[in-house]
Amino acid sequence: MTWTVHTCLITLAILCVWQAEVAETCSCIWRLPQQQFCSADVVMKAKVLGGLKVGKTKHGSLHIKEYNIKQLKMFKGKCTKINTVSTFTSSSLCGITLKYNTEYLLSGSLRDGKMHVSSCDFVRQWDTLTDSQREGVVSQYEQGCGCKIVHCYSSPCAASSSAECLWGDEATETKLFGKRTTGYTCTMKSDKSCAWCKNGGKNCIDLKDA
Repeated sequence: MTWTVHTCLITLAILCVWQAEVAETCSCIWRLPQQQFCSADVVMKAKVLGGLKVGKTKHGSLHIKEYNIKQLKMFKGKCTKINTVSTFTSSSLCGITLKYNTEYLLSGSLRDGKMHVSSCDFVRQWDTLTDSQREGVVSQYEQGCGCKIVHCYSSPCAASSSAECLWGDEATETKLFGKRTTGYTCTMKSDKSCAWCKNGGKNCIDLKDA
């Protein structure tokens, strides 16, 4: 009986530790880079120069770290100048680590007039972006911010309005979305309908092509 109780206590302790680890894991809603671009307050190209001292949030409960940056190009946002970006120190709170003397695409939110970034945002080293991603942030993504990208989790899948672009993984692959949209962006056309397009909206995948 003593051995059984001891075993149960050990098992319970392991479960408690496991639950605590799960509870502290960063959780993000998976989104395409274009969706991350459209939902961000600020998107820019910047060079990370170094790190600043670690501090606390305004309410003093969560620790943050700041990076000193050189703003190179603003793609979205009305801020004239941003010299620092902040992120949580803990990865469990979706904090990220940036490399010094490295150029990044940074997207994030504005909090109390300061830019905040996380692992849920579109943050990439600039030299790792694909050509279509660079074209997207420079000129294409914003054209589709009035559209809605709908994730399909089963097949068949159909758009509920002309202002939607369908997207799915391999399990729901059709001619309308998935791998076929590589290099395309969800774009609002002149008639206010949305479709996967490239080359500035000149080449589009229309529903009638399915």
